[in-house]
Amino acid sequence: MTLVIRGLDEKTKRSLRAEAVRRGLKLAQAIKEAFQLWQSYDQETATLSERDINNACYNALQQELQKYAGKTILISEGRLIGIYENPRGAAKDLKLKAPEARHAIVTVVGQDRREELEWLSGSLNL
Repeated sequence: MTLVIRGLDEKTKRSLRAEAVRRGLKLAQAIKEAFQLWQSYDQETATLSERDINNACYNALQQELQKYAGKTILISEGRLIGIYENPRGAAKDLKLKAPEARHAIVTVVGQDRREELEWLSGSLNL
């Protein structure tokens, strides 16, 4: 069977071939392996790693954030997105500034209550 891939730039094509040769595979075998790897990719793993990145950002900024006690902060995509008067403002900004985010931290600085909620397709009601 012949597969035609249109729109594949020359640099990517050369890179694919070189990697196949480096691994001692034919191009078709290398593409098959790459596809199998892609299929085995677990979306939950991506969520966990995004969670880890956001938590690391929060931990790194924790001391600096104390000056915003009582304010709501939003961390997503491994960075502080903003500081808000209330969680509703953070939720609105999350939709605008990080619409593809699968994990975010929205918290009021200085409160000890911690909840883990799942972000499902952009629906967050506060």
